[in-house]
Amino acid sequence: MNKLIVKESLFFLAVFTCIQLPIAAMAQPATRSNYESINVKQFLGDRQITVSTPKDIAAKLFSSDRESEGRKSDAISVEYPLRETAVIVHTVIGLADDSVAGMRHRIELAFKQNKWEIVWIGRQSKCQPNRGHQNWAAGRCK
Repeated sequence: MNKLIVKESLFFLAVFTCIQLPIAAMAQPATRSNYESINVKQFLGDRQITVSTPKDIAAKLFSSDRESEGRKSDAISVEYPLRETAVIVHTVIGLADDSVAGMRHRIELAFKQNKWEIVWIGRQSKCQPNRGHQNWAAGRCK
């Protein structure tokens, strides 16, 4: 093979890789870091969720959150970072609580043996002013 063709091919491969890596990194949801791990069975039981599909779980989370006093926003995202994985992030800002301003849950699912299974759940909070951390973090508010 001609050396010039090989060099051009390697150049285009390098350029393509440099363009694709940042796009892929931006598409990935936040990792488990800075989340407090919580008990899956207790979380599901408290919210009366039976595992079915990621979209069904997200809809159940959104519809079961009735209290809205002080609520500024409520958002749910469902992402599929890999073919057989899903990540649900449920964020509520403006809680009727004197110390916690917002709460975020991250629910990770895997598609195994033709069904979705929750493999991990984590929680973050954002504190009210002068009540602890002001950014999303795993720690409790004062």
